Amino acid sequence: MLRIGRAARQGRAGSATRFVALSFATAALCLALTSLVAVCAGYAGTEERTAARSPQRVAAGHGTTLARYLLKQDTLDDARGYTVVYLEPVSPAAVLPPGLTSWPAPGEAVLSPALLQAGAAEQIGERYGRLAGTIGPEGLASPGERFAYVRPLHSMRGLEEARPIHGFGSVAEWGSGDFTNQRPIWEFLLTVGGFLLLPAGVCTVLAARMGADERDRRITLVTALGALPAHRRLIVLGEAALPAALGAIAGAVPAVVGCLTDVPVPFAHFVLHAPDLRARALWLVVAAVLSLVLALAAVAVLHRHRSAATATRPRAGRAVLTRFACWACPLFLLAASYGPGLAPSPTLRVLLQVLGTLGGFATLPSLIAAACTAFGSALAELSRRWAGPSALISGRWMAASAATTARLVCSVVIAIGLTGEAQLWMSRMAEPVRQATAVHEAVGDSVLTVTGPKGLTAEFARSLPPQAMLVALDKAKGATRLAGRCQDLTALHLPCRSVAVTPVAQADERLRYVLGNGSGLATTVTARVPAGTSDAALLLSRDGTALDVARIKRTANRTLAPGSSVSTLGIGWISGGKVLSDQSGWLLFFGLLGTCVLAVGFALNTQAEFLRQGRAAAPVAVLCGCRTVFYGLSAWSLLAPVLASGAVGVLVYSWLARPLVADGHANTSPSLMLAALGVSGVLGLVLWGCGGTSAARSAGRWRPSGD
Repeated sequence: MLRIGRAARQGRAGSATRFVALSFATAALCLALTSLVAVCAGYAGTEERTAARSPQRVAAGHGTTLARYLLKQDTLDDARGYTVVYLEPVSPAAVLPPGLTSWPAPGEAVLSPALLQAGAAEQIGERYGRLAGTIGPEGLASPGERFAYVRPLHSMRGLEEARPIHGFGSVAEWGSGDFTNQRPIWEFLLTVGGFLLLPAGVCTVLAARMGADERDRRITLVTALGALPAHRRLIVLGEAALPAALGAIAGAVPAVVGCLTDVPVPFAHFVLHAPDLRARALWLVVAAVLSLVLALAAVAVLHRHRSAATATRPRAGRAVLTRFACWACPLFLLAASYGPGLAPSPTLRVLLQVLGTLGGFATLPSLIAAACTAFGSALAELSRRWAGPSALISGRWMAASAATTARLVCSVVIAIGLTGEAQLWMSRMAEPVRQATAVHEAVGDSVLTVTGPKGLTAEFARSLPPQAMLVALDKAKGATRLAGRCQDLTALHLPCRSVAVTPVAQADERLRYVLGNGSGLATTVTARVPAGTSDAALLLSRDGTALDVARIKRTANRTLAPGSSVSTLGIGWISGGKVLSDQSGWLLFFGLLGTCVLAVGFALNTQAEFLRQGRAAAPVAVLCGCRTVFYGLSAWSLLAPVLASGAVGVLVYSWLARPLVADGHANTSPSLMLAALGVSGVLGLVLWGCGGTSAARSAGRWRPSGD
């Protein structure tokens, strides 16, 4: 029975397309299942290493103080935040945190390789003192984590923020490295399941049913010869075993690569640690085997022998329901586009947007099928007058089998639309980041905020560049008070006398960005640069040019107490936006994967249908005297619908973006539009070439017969 199945696969026309479809579907299924394992492995490894380096704090009456620990955040010029841990051993019995081989000396720092590489242009190796080495992989949540251990030059004894600890290895501490921005694992599992596993399942069903008419005739024949259900299943499995096995092997290749080396994830700025995957190697093997089993099970279940009376072959739907869907689709899209602007509450606006989008996608296939029927009839009529055989045959076939073309077009359109909706909502969530970015672009690096837990020092003030103006800031007394030298206050358009209240609107524009428009300023004149009078200050350039932020940060770490910070305006919001962008990168990554899987699956299904129709059109090659006519058939039946689907998908994406873009809280992505058009164009060209070549070869094997 297995040999019969293998022979049927090799001898049937169009078998190559189903072979590729089954291999691709199984590979996609294997990739989705191994991705689920990789998510669990990555989360487990990150939490395990974060817990191993988390401090064991000294509680009342529990434990002995062996070291002092202070956790802070800093940023590079790219606004991506990273964690800085200030460590100071106070006993020879103090144990090292994971990833360190020895305690750094006072004034030395140990950085992660990713931080050292990303901050090379800013001389990050000198920011916290002398560079004493790099953190080992066992001390990092992920290979791409930016992390630093610093032993400050000044003692942390008496520093209120520093916490006494007696070791490492506790519950994973929030705020430490990558664990700070980690989303719940169930969100990632749902993302992989919805964006990758579901499209892989759809492709598996399509591949299993591809060429079902010929297989049903073969099963009917062997049943008449006395084959039992077990025999029929063996025939079907014999046909599908090889392509499914090759697909499972191909789908497991990314997992094998991930077990051998660290793999960076595109769009998400995350590096998957190879030891994490190696620790779950058995589960990866189970996932690969399970993908093969599921693919073969789908092939066996979806090709059971049924009598004609109980057959479930798709039939034409009700005309009334189809006409209703054709009219409902534009109404849903209008409701999704204009309804939110008429809704009285934010909740109702979101509800109209979601319902309109889902309703539009649900009824879109009927509308596109009707459009394909009309276009096919018009194309056939025009081609009849122009005497074009390719367009004539394609038009007649499209009009008669509009559902096949509609499935191909809808798969691409809906995939682009859903990916675009995810991008729009993520950009909407990043609105505060855009506002902070606008403030940063307005003032640049000409304004810095400086905070120190023990106040500013005279050494720090003396180490500043000549164009820098240091103004102490105090908001603790109910009003904003600025203290500085007379020449600095004058440069900021403030009066050079004490106890004077000035509206901030009359001061330097940069102060309005820092303090807001509605506050008043009280000024205090000092003879020298203010130091020791406040734990917060503003640092402004005298001529409005950018300050050397990296140099000033090095100065602050050398001259101020541990835990002091120097930051530009809005950097906290921008850094949070980078985190949000990285998290949305996972949606984009899996969304693009799912889109490609779904589009390729439906494209192969459409190509199989085209080849089935192409065999019926084989005599056309004899009448035309050449077989190039099949490339014309492929262009009209495959290339044109895929190109049209890309354009329609971009239009639907732009249309649904109207209510979110209109209020200025979201923006479309031109790169996503170009990517959608580019992918659809490449996919269409590949299908056109493969479909035309396969149909031409099939026509070359055609011989006249009695039918």
